[in-house]
Amino acid sequence: MIIVAFVALAAIFQLLRLGLSNALNSLWAEDGMIFLGRAIVPHDFFPLLAVTHGEYLVVLPRLIGEVGAMAPLYHAPMAMNLVAVLFVALSGLAVWFASAGQIRSPYLRVLLVALMILCPVSTVEGVATATNIAWYGGFAVFWLLLWRPATSWGAGLGALLILTTGLSTPATFFFFPVALLRATAIRNRRDILIIGSYALAAAIQLNAIAHSNEQVAVANWTGHIITAFLQRIVDSSVLGLRLGGWTWAAWGWPFLVAIVVTVIAYLTVLTVRSSSSRLFAAIAVGTSVAMFMVSTYNRALGDLMVWPTGAYNALGGRYAIIPTLLLISAALALLDSARPLRRGRPIVAIATATILLVSLVTSFDVRVDDTGRGGPLWDESLRLATAQCYSQGLAEVPVPTAPEGWTVAIPCDRLVSTDRPTR
Repeated sequence: MIIVAFVALAAIFQLLRLGLSNALNSLWAEDGMIFLGRAIVPHDFFPLLAVTHGEYLVVLPRLIGEVGAMAPLYHAPMAMNLVAVLFVALSGLAVWFASAGQIRSPYLRVLLVALMILCPVSTVEGVATATNIAWYGGFAVFWLLLWRPATSWGAGLGALLILTTGLSTPATFFFFPVALLRATAIRNRRDILIIGSYALAAAIQLNAIAHSNEQVAVANWTGHIITAFLQRIVDSSVLGLRLGGWTWAAWGWPFLVAIVVTVIAYLTVLTVRSSSSRLFAAIAVGTSVAMFMVSTYNRALGDLMVWPTGAYNALGGRYAIIPTLLLISAALALLDSARPLRRGRPIVAIATATILLVSLVTSFDVRVDDTGRGGPLWDESLRLATAQCYSQGLAEVPVPTAPEGWTVAIPCDRLVSTDRPTR
């Protein structure tokens, strides 16, 4: 019952970040055009799962698109977005169990799970949407690779999450060093399930990428990538997107430098005082840096994600999710294992938790910085599209979704069979 209550509560809070009406009555970007749009027309199930998007496999979003296609058309966004928030909640549950080996304090683990599910650097593109769901699953994969499951049932569920996520994003490639270290310490069949699922997903994903003819962007290195890392990862890991962006816009480089120096000093002191977790922290921080740098270079996002002087934005927030959470994970693991210095550790732990909770609260409402998810509402778009089908005798009609400019092609026979406009 506790697990069910947690999953339900985690799903509800995600929906509230967008507002229930928007979260359950809107589709974001590829959710409509690519995943629902391909699923509602006649197709072969398994061949569609093998179709790449953005140069790689996206199995989980395509499965969620199938769920939307099976639901009544007017309730497709509700079905898809509910599955998306439930998956994120389950990924948070996986992090709770898998992180116990590195973070023994239940309070710090609760904080980590809350920061993942309600990630302070998430934007509208990363909340209640199938398109970017794998970023949350990817963070869970990182922790699951470190996990030693106590039961075969748990190992099987963990392996399923790893496999599904690995077939939905190449982001898990950055965890290869962790998987390699784990492979050298395999003790039983449960460990083999965890590592085997990662290896299988990576092999299939690599093959799909190698045979993909798509090209999303030409890789481009720019010094803005380093600046963006300091702004979007280091600063936002402490203050969140909203507060971190506001302080940058107000005070610029002096404040950013102060935050970076503080974070480095904080991690250094914890590393010196730590009785364990040093290797874990080094891997987590290194992976955070590598993932953000390589991803923004490969997608040519350096100039897009950097904040200009006197302003900030939420563009490309999905690329900051895992790197930020990894940096926070390193800090919490070091804090958990730090040797006590009289009453120093409890005070540091309380101060750390307070700051992170402030970042979570101030960045909770993702609509403040980007209102693109606020419309058009799906039911209104369908009613207008249905009227077009009747008045113009169309075979297919584009139905607008969020953000502006995105549409999903719906066959008119599907529309007129579900809702005949009143006269």
